Amino acid sequence: MVLFASLFLFGLLGISDGYIYVPPKYTGSDFTFWLVNNNGDLTSNGAGILKAKLYADDDRTADGNGTVCDTDNRFTDEAATVICKAMGYKCAENWKLETTSANLPALIDNVECTNTSLPFRRCRYDRIDTCNREISLKCSSRCDYEFSLLDSEGTKSKSKSGLLVASNYNGMRGTVCDDNFDKAAALTICREMGHTCAASWSSRNDMDLEQTYDDSEKKASEQDMPIMLDDVTCSAKGVLQNETFVESCFWKTESDCDHSEDIYLTCGCMLEEFKFSTVDKNNKATTNGKGLLIVESKSESDTELKGTVCDDLFDESSADTICKSMGFACSKSFKSVGERRSAAWGDVQRKYPVVLAEVDCHAQIQGQCSFSTDPICDHSEDILIRCGTEDQCPETPTESF
Repeated sequence: MVLFASLFLFGLLGISDGYIYVPPKYTGSDFTFWLVNNNGDLTSNGAGILKAKLYADDDRTADGNGTVCDTDNRFTDEAATVICKAMGYKCAENWKLETTSANLPALIDNVECTNTSLPFRRCRYDRIDTCNREISLKCSSRCDYEFSLLDSEGTKSKSKSGLLVASNYNGMRGTVCDDNFDKAAALTICREMGHTCAASWSSRNDMDLEQTYDDSEKKASEQDMPIMLDDVTCSAKGVLQNETFVESCFWKTESDCDHSEDIYLTCGCMLEEFKFSTVDKNNKATTNGKGLLIVESKSESDTELKGTVCDDLFDESSADTICKSMGFACSKSFKSVGERRSAAWGDVQRKYPVVLAEVDCHAQIQGQCSFSTDPICDHSEDILIRCGTEDQCPETPTESF
């Protein structure tokens, strides 16, 4: 009983691996923020060491001013954005912790903000007298970026795939590093370029495109193209609400990447490009949504793209999305053929190549499925599916990014 009570208390306090998480104590106060250089002088370029003044009766420093610290590594992109907005800027471009050789007069510590649309008084923080970990912050009033895809010639791609390039308000353009890049970032950026969905993304290194796109960058810019954005992350809530890149994403303009980490992005909706059907063991089309899952291209110029679907990343949301595209209400079940069922299905499987893999659909965004048309699979991974009618289906599942 004592052990159980101790474990419960540790979990309640956030004790893990010797670290005790205690939420910051304070909220609701009004602050003024500003940025200074190493000499303590006010800067006018939106970059510098972050300072604050608290408008309250219990100032902890003699003049009510002090450094904003981050003793427990609580400061995040959200906090940086909220504070930049409080100073009249639109976004935070970069921030980092600076460790000093001596303790400095400080005011607040361990800032936590969870919503960038709310003012700083809704954030939480601790009070502190001195610290040696201050925050270097860079804010900007020009946060808009235009995105495009380059082909191997360094020109704008005529397809939905290519090297992802970002251009800022000065017309300077560069690549995007893959650090922290995920499906929310891919979908947001594809939407910025006028597409409805994101199909797939990878680094150049993964795609074996190193030499091809070294040439592309030089052709596009007549010199080595810089890395424009790093650590791009976008919120799931922003994706669901169709927010723009500036509204829902965070990024840094200082990068620790090299060009092998550049993003190669493919936009496009799976259900706009492909149609699905099922066949039985005799390769006869079925009308009950049960059998070997077959996919084929809707494009008249790509009629030979027809084959099976690999089970990599395939889940309930993927199965439901595909069943609904065939006119059913949901997926009742799915499984891979495997070695055990290959004898029964082998004859029909050998009539088709494996053409689609890594199908990963989102339950809350209709039609948003990432996928790959370059599968590394064999027929033991082919999908067998059984779709259901409305009276056979459970409630719609939910999913988050």
